Amino acid sequence: MNELLGYLLIFTFIIICSFIIDYKKSIKFRYVLLIFLLIGFIDCLFYSITMAFPNTQIIKPHIWNDNLYFNWSAKIYSIIFALILLIPVKNIIVPDEIGLRIKQNKSSLKFSLIFLIFFFVVASIIGILSSKSSFNTEALLFLAIMPGLSEELIYRGYLLGLLNKIHPRRFKLLGIYFGWGTILTSIAFGLLHGFQLSDNYQLLLDLFIVLSTGIYGFFYALIRERSGSLIFPVIAHSIADFFNFFFRMV
Repeated sequence: MNELLGYLLIFTFIIICSFIIDYKKSIKFRYVLLIFLLIGFIDCLFYSITMAFPNTQIIKPHIWNDNLYFNWSAKIYSIIFALILLIPVKNIIVPDEIGLRIKQNKSSLKFSLIFLIFFFVVASIIGILSSKSSFNTEALLFLAIMPGLSEELIYRGYLLGLLNKIHPRRFKLLGIYFGWGTILTSIAFGLLHGFQLSDNYQLLLDLFIVLSTGIYGFFYALIRERSGSLIFPVIAHSIADFFNFFFRMV
């Protein structure tokens, strides 16, 4: 129950921020915010359900270094959920607004490739400087595939697309126009990695993880806004996760 309340607090906080930023539009598009809450909460719910009820697991979770759980089943359910969701929300948000397209925006390829190199370098340096652990093929396979696909579909896909309907792209960085949706989804992404409620419902916040993960999410979102597609955010996310851990293992 404390996990579920934690998820609910995070997405409720983001919705409150939306109202503070633009009350009138948030009221007008309150149904969009409700869908935002439901998608975010349900996606997180897959992790709790698969851990609490082992019978729901398609693939048994993998444990690495005694403290990191790689939950294959939760990510698989998340991807299936994201794809099935295209049907009921088709009148609210279309695939192009989610970033489900192969075509890249004009002149965005060079920008995306530069960021792929950037993520490779940063992840490699962090991995090299981190404490070493045993090599684990399944952990690396998971990191190369699952987080990038599932999390980009939800956070830089649906959730960013929904908030962009409420908050227009009014800021500019590195030649990219983005809105509060980019900022708010990055905050949510950071909090979901570094915030939790303890067993006695105390607030636990790892500020370093929140900030670092939120910054990663922000740059994934910038790639999404610049390219118009989720392809390069997925690749960037996979590169960052894979090489971060690969260089801890070698």
